[in-house]
Amino acid sequence: MKRFALLTALSCLLSGVAAAPARADVPDARADDGSHVVAETSVGGDPRTVDLTVRSTGVGGYAMVRLILPEDWAAHPDRTWPAVYLLAGETRLQDYRGWSANTDVRQLADDAGVLVVMPGAGPAGFFSDWWNYGKDIVLNQWETFTAVELPQLIDRGYRGDGRRAAAGLSLGGYGAIELAARRPGLFRYAASYSGNLNPTGPTGELLTDAIVTSAKLDPEALWGDRRRESARWEAHDPLVNAGRLRGTELYLSAGNGLPGPLDGKLPIDVLPGAMLLEYLCGGQTTAMADRLRTLGVPATVDLYGAGTHQWAYWQRQLHRTWPRMLQVLAAGAAS
Repeated sequence: MKRFALLTALSCLLSGVAAAPARADVPDARADDGSHVVAETSVGGDPRTVDLTVRSTGVGGYAMVRLILPEDWAAHPDRTWPAVYLLAGETRLQDYRGWSANTDVRQLADDAGVLVVMPGAGPAGFFSDWWNYGKDIVLNQWETFTAVELPQLIDRGYRGDGRRAAAGLSLGGYGAIELAARRPGLFRYAASYSGNLNPTGPTGELLTDAIVTSAKLDPEALWGDRRRESARWEAHDPLVNAGRLRGTELYLSAGNGLPGPLDGKLPIDVLPGAMLLEYLCGGQTTAMADRLRTLGVPATVDLYGAGTHQWAYWQRQLHRTWPRMLQVLAAGAAS
């Protein structure tokens, strides 16, 4: 009963809204499975920030992506560029517009010389190809979309050069680390800010159920029954597969859920849900850091203590990691 009540509370905290597609002229580029951009819309009159509507074969419908183009992108039509993928979080945090709405990434992109790719992941996509997708959802293959279709479209339609770094918050932190583990070489650098990095652990199971339930989907549609399909669950757990991260530069950060310096000055300013979520993700991040240390896999870890599950901390982490992401991508060009 206690677990059910906590699951219900988390599900309510995580409820959110999806975005609608638009129409515009687009580059003539397709992924290997036929996925393609069907609309490209300038955001707020800024020619360098565009929203892409992708007809995704894997997702079985439309997926949204916000893209920030390099400053000299139009002036150098024969030049290619590395890409920074910023992955959003679950439901209320998942919208592809979240990073540009809540951080100064548009300003960071000036003079950075990179494409900034900000995909959505559906109401609870988990950056994963859902196993039991035929019953409750159409396809929902979000790993295929994020790790295969989208990189092909960015490289072929927007002159990406195959060098990629990724950072994500909450479920997006899971996505950055998990995709790096499942597909070594996809990212040269992967960062998790407050990520839920151990979905087969006790708190990880609870949080996974809450995220999927908040989208009004069956948690077992994700990777199956957690007992009968335990191998499938473990195959999607970054902590279990931490050894596969060797060779990718890693960054992990999280708070402990207590109100910190970037929270409101009054207790009423701090949302209980933001405290609980950070407490859960902070515990998983700590466990992941310990696992990497045991395996001898290098990682930069910032367990910064007091701090809740909210954008002010992720903006700070973006600033702390942005210069290193650019350095790693530049080193890739030199090699």
